[in-house]
Amino acid sequence: MIHFQKHLHFAVLFLSTLLFIVFAINGCQQQKTSPPEKITIAYSTAFNAVLAHIAFANGYFKEEGLDATLQPHAFGKPALQAVIDGKADIATVADTPIVFAVMGGKKITTLAVIQTSNRNEAIVARRDSGIARFSDLKGKKIGLTLGTTGHFFTDSFLQLHDIDKKQVKIIDLKPDDMDAALTKGKVDAVSTWNPNLIQLKKKLGSKGIIFFGESIYTENFCVVAGQDYVKKNPVAVKKVLRALIKAETFVQQHPEEARRCVAEFIKVDKALLDELWDIFTFRVALDQALLIDFEDQTRWAIKQRLTEHRDMPNYLDFIYIDGLEAVKPDAVRIIH
Repeated sequence: MIHFQKHLHFAVLFLSTLLFIVFAINGCQQQKTSPPEKITIAYSTAFNAVLAHIAFANGYFKEEGLDATLQPHAFGKPALQAVIDGKADIATVADTPIVFAVMGGKKITTLAVIQTSNRNEAIVARRDSGIARFSDLKGKKIGLTLGTTGHFFTDSFLQLHDIDKKQVKIIDLKPDDMDAALTKGKVDAVSTWNPNLIQLKKKLGSKGIIFFGESIYTENFCVVAGQDYVKKNPVAVKKVLRALIKAETFVQQHPEEARRCVAEFIKVDKALLDELWDIFTFRVALDQALLIDFEDQTRWAIKQRLTEHRDMPNYLDFIYIDGLEAVKPDAVRIIH
């Protein structure tokens, strides 16, 4: 009887072990074959979203287990609007549209800055409109895209050079319409960013003049999501950030290949990228400078009565620090 019980005990133990192994193997197989998480990323096809372009082109989102749907936009403002409208989960966008969205009560949050530059904004003017120096902009028509970095840059530029806004006529233009407006004389100058900026400069040649303002504005180009999305999908957010960090590393280690990759992805002449590459800093980060930038632009928007809200938001409520802190803690330098 004892001998039978011992055999029964071993049989039960063997079956239990066998079942455990079977379940473990099945579990591993299910984990391996689980479908990637779907996500829609609205991105700018302008030069300031380079890290996103590389992450798409090199398959870094896929490597992180994301099935990313690409949603291209000519610039960041409509990409952000896609997130606000629920048509995308993540967007790449510059600081100014973020400020206007927050001031407009939109529940968005910034995940990281992916690129900075103090020479990606400028005013291109026609010399035959009588413009040869800053002061010549008085009385002239300037085209820009309202609610964008071009808007903030122009106001800052005019203020720096003691030109009252009432002394110029601002005309709201989409970036794609600036070439025709400048060529046909609808405007005397435009305020824009690359690649539009350099293309207009080259087209005008000696007939054009360009005004930079390196000391007055540094663009922070960001990755943004809806607050509800972040709360429900913190793992997906980390995957997005890891993919962008891989792109950052690729840019640092293979700059020539990175330029070729981006040129093919957004279908632009690589020579343009070669010429402009050094004006950008490609880095996934959250710095205190971002908070200062948001607050400076908010004061501008309030002073110019561009928003109904008159109070400064607490921008820490609109920056998601936990995601980047989890995947690259040394890139977080925001006091919180």
